[in-house]
Amino acid sequence: MTPSPSTLPGPDPTLGSKAQPSRWLEIAVAVTAVALTSTVLVLGRNIELRVEVPGMNPRSWPTFLGGLGLGLSLILLITAIVKSPQPRDDVEATTRSGWFKLLLTVAATIAFVVTWPLLGFLVTAPVFIAAATAIAGGRGIRQLLIYPVMVAGLIYALFNLLLRVPL
Repeated sequence: MTPSPSTLPGPDPTLGSKAQPSRWLEIAVAVTAVALTSTVLVLGRNIELRVEVPGMNPRSWPTFLGGLGLGLSLILLITAIVKSPQPRDDVEATTRSGWFKLLLTVAATIAFVVTWPLLGFLVTAPVFIAAATAIAGGRGIRQLLIYPVMVAGLIYALFNLLLRVPL
C-alpha cells in the first residue's frame, strides 16, 4: 500500500511549494516592460545634441534599444493575452528572504543613481556591482572585488573612450 501525501515525512507536497501559472502576472510583467521600454525610447529621442550629425550619435543606441525593447515587450504582451499562461514548475514560490533581497537590490540601485553624480561612475559602479553580487549570494575576492572593478572599467572604457559618451 502506498502512503498518502499527508503521511509522508517532510513538507506536504499538496501545499505546492512551486509557483502556479498566472495569466495576470504575465500580463503585469509585459505591461511593465512596455512602460519601461517606452520610457527608454522617449528619453532616448529627447537627448539633446549640440550638433546634429548624420549617422551614429549619442541618441542612436538608446533609441534603438528602446524601440527594440518596446517591440519585444509588445510581443510579450500579446502572447500573455492570447496564449494560456506558461507553466512555472521551475520557479520557486516567493519567500520572505527573496522579498528582502529584492528590496535590498532596489535600495542599492537607488543609492547608486543618487551617488553617481556626486562621486562619479568609477567610484560608485564597482561598489554597486559588488553590493548587487553580494545580495545575490556572491562571495570571495573574485566576485566582490575583481569582477566589479573589471566590469566598471570595461563599461567606462566602452562609453568614455570608444563611444566618447561621458559617464
